[in-house]
Formats: sequence, C-alpha cells, structure tokens
Amino acid sequence: MSKKLSVSLILTGFLLSTSLTACSSTMNAPTNNAKIERKEAGKDEQITLTIWDNLTQPDSGVIIETIIKNYETENPNVDIKRNTMKHEDLRNTIKPALNSNKGPDLFLYDSGPGYLGVLAKSGLALDLSNYDKQYGWSKRFPAWVNDLVTFDQKRYGIGNEVELIGVYYNKKIFRELGVDVPKTYEEFLQIAGMAKEKGIIPLSFDDKDQWPAFHLESVFYTAAVGKEKIEKVLSKEEGFDQPVFAEALDTFQKLIKDGYTSKSPLSVSYDDGNKEFFSGKAAMRITGTWMVAEMITEMKDDVGFFLMPSVKPELPLSAPGGIGSAMVISAKTQYPDETAKFLDYMFNDQSAKIWYENSKIIPVEMDVNSLKVPALAKDVINMANSPAGLSHNIDVLMPQRVNDITENVMQQLIAGKMTGAEVVKEKQKALEEEIKAGNY
Repeated sequence: MSKKLSVSLILTGFLLSTSLTACSSTMNAPTNNAKIERKEAGKDEQITLTIWDNLTQPDSGVIIETIIKNYETENPNVDIKRNTMKHEDLRNTIKPALNSNKGPDLFLYDSGPGYLGVLAKSGLALDLSNYDKQYGWSKRFPAWVNDLVTFDQKRYGIGNEVELIGVYYNKKIFRELGVDVPKTYEEFLQIAGMAKEKGIIPLSFDDKDQWPAFHLESVFYTAAVGKEKIEKVLSKEEGFDQPVFAEALDTFQKLIKDGYTSKSPLSVSYDDGNKEFFSGKAAMRITGTWMVAEMITEMKDDVGFFLMPSVKPELPLSAPGGIGSAMVISAKTQYPDETAKFLDYMFNDQSAKIWYENSKIIPVEMDVNSLKVPALAKDVINMANSPAGLSHNIDVLMPQRVNDITENVMQQLIAGKMTGAEVVKEKQKALEEEIKAGNY
C-alpha cells in the first residue's frame, strides 16, 4: 500500500450498494414555504454564526475550538459561537429548534435516511448542491461519503469522521496470557476463556446507556451474517427477521451467559466501562475508533486494536463502519454563503491536519508522513483496509423509533429475557412501520 494515505483508497470496497443509494435518493424533494430572510454580509460587516455539535470529548473539543479560532483570525469579521451537547440531546433538540427558527447555522447530525434524510425531506437542511460545485466537494471526498449525505440527488452535508468498530486489547495482559491477536473466532473465545481463568474480565461491556449494544449488534451481524446480507436489509430487499440475524445475536448473548463480559452490564455506564478497561481489569473492549485518542492518553503503548474475527470462516474479515455524522447547514440560516465558506474551511488541508493529529480520521487525503500520528492511530487506519472493506454501523442508518425499540429489546437480550429471534422480529416490525410512515 502506498505510504500516502487516501481514505478513498483505504475504504475501497465500502461502497453502498446501488439499491441502498436508491433507497436514500427516492425521497421527495424537500419543500419549505416559509419566507427566510437571507443576508449577504459586507466585507467588513461583523456577523455571528452558530454551530451545534456533540463532540463532548476533550480531544474532539480541541479540534473544533482550534479550527474556529484559526478561522476567526483569518476572517476577523466573523464570530463563531459553539454549543456542545450530548449525542442524544442533539438528536432530540435539533429538529424542534430548526422548526422554531431557533436553531444553529451549522450543526452535526447523523447522516442516515432516518435522520439527515428526514431533515432534507422536510426542508430543514439546506441543499448544498451549488456549494458542492463551488468548492468541489464531490471530487474532494470519496464517492461513498458523498452518497451518505445525498438525497433526491441533492447534497445536504459533509461527512466529518470515518469510524469503525473493533476490539481494543490490553497488550500487557495478552503478553501475560501468552497469546497473539486472534485470527479466528475460536481463538477469540480461547483468549476469553484464558482471561476468565486468571480472574481477568475477558471483555469489558456495558449497556446502562443503552446505545453501546447498538455497536455489539452491528459487530456480530457483520461477523456472523456478513456485509452483503446486511445491505439487502438496508435496501429493503430482505428483513432483519431471519434465522441468520437471530443466530448472530444468540452468539453475542452466549458471551454474557458464559461469563466472558463485565458483571451486570446493564448497570455499568459507558464511561465506567472505559475505566474498567483502562485500569487493566479487562483484557478486551469492543468500541469505536472515536476512542483512539483517549485510549492512547490512558494506556500509552499498552493498547492495541483488531477487527472481530468472522464467526463463520467463509465470511471475509470486516468491521462495522461509516461516517460518524455529517456537518449540515440549516435551511433557515441567514448567512448561507458565509456558513458554507466556514464548512469548507473545516475540511481544508490545514484543518485536516488538526483532525488527524487529534486521532480523528476524516475523509480527506493526507500524507501520513507529514502528521504526528501515534502508532495506534496508524494501526486503526490500516485496519480500515480490510479485504472486504467496511460493513455498516446500523443504528446511524435507522430511524429513531427503530433505535428506540432496538435499545429496549437488546437490553432484554442482555438480561437473558429474550432470544435473538424475538429481538430481530421486533426490530423488523418497527422498521416496516417506519417505512410505511415514510421515515426510511
């Protein structure tokens, strides 16, 4: 592989299927009959732009604050006010705020058809097609990233961060156990068993906050069902309510039954799950690449990363992934040109370096050798170049109601009160209702 990092090259193979793209692009064109007062700022006129995001981690905050400071220095007539909140709070707040004309000019939001697609259809997200042509975004970013923010053949955002979900492991514990990174699921289970015998938690897992189970769901669908069949469900050709998806969840549930996870995961928060792993009490932890910077801060060189081995040998190695979310401009902004200019600035070469050097992988081509990137970050980037490319992080593609149902039934699965078959039946039922309601 070339030493020059091109995310579009790294993620070769992770192209949404034609049918999935069609699913997101068959929505009706957005309508917005409300009169919006547009303003074109003069060269020296002082203006204020607002941005809402969910980048609450310190490393993520440094990125945005640094980019804002740099932009304000280069554009002294622009003040940018940032408001940050938790992911779920942003999801629940943004649509009412936009409808009431109290929303931000620019905001971070899930890119899936159940989220950004809904805002596009309702006329709350600004059509960026003209700015796309002006700034050359379609050429600058990989096609699959552009597809994820395109509805009715119109662009509504820029994907901000490439993410994948895999397994972090404690290198010191692996050395003490005398094991290497597992190449098969059987080896993964063997390591879990050896850790348990030594009194070490094999897999730090929590779901008090409910959303972590989404990631385990996607990981085991990918490892036991495969990317191609997942895409058939996402494109509405098939449903989740199939034996293979049920078996995948039963495989995950067995880890809990066999005592290979944290005790009482439903009472453990995500932050406490991380602390459990950081402290050396657990050998492994399944979560996303958004944790790279914090993993390095807490564990230095003692942490590594691998993709969950395929449960079925015939399935190629892969991992759930995609873009964490997208930067979107409100259709009701008074300063669309100025906001688009700042949005473009957030992903220019100067800003891209800031993203990368804070261990965030954005879909912008950069020369790795020009960056001060830790070894773990380089490893994670290389993991994205798996033979099958990335699979899908399903919750960011699902409507909110489907996720609400999934949160509840996954907790029932974790508690041993539901089987995989019962979970996928409820999930598919909710998805069909949302499809019928026009929310997917």
